[in-house]
Amino acid sequence: GGIVGVAGQFRSWQFAAFGIAAGVFVCLLEYPRSKRGKGTSVERTGQYCFTVCVKAFGPLTRNYYVRAFLHAALCVPGGFMLATVLGCVCLAIASLIYLSAVIHGEHWEPILPRTEPPKRTGES
Repeated sequence: GGIVGVAGQFRSWQFAAFGIAAGVFVCLLEYPRSKRGKGTSVERTGQYCFTVCVKAFGPLTRNYYVRAFLHAALCVPGGFMLATVLGCVCLAIASLIYLSAVIHGEHWEPILPRTEPPKRTGES
């Protein structure tokens, strides 16, 4: 919606430009997967550099309360333009999902590379 608003020079297209910048920021923040509490976690391709960046901000990015508030704050400007309303709604739903995750005691934990190779059980 942001690209359509900026390319079409809609009225209040500045909100659409903000929507593009916010979308890029959210994509960079959300790309690294979190480690699961139980079981195994598979790292996304190229996730390590983003994980280091997200981990560097400490509790600002690990805490899901902060992420919920951040998503809610980023969705507000998207409501002022028709082309960006869908993105606004998606960010509002993501904010509610993060609030639900906080209530269930979840937090973001980085997946770091293993220092030792996994043990092989034996040849079959």
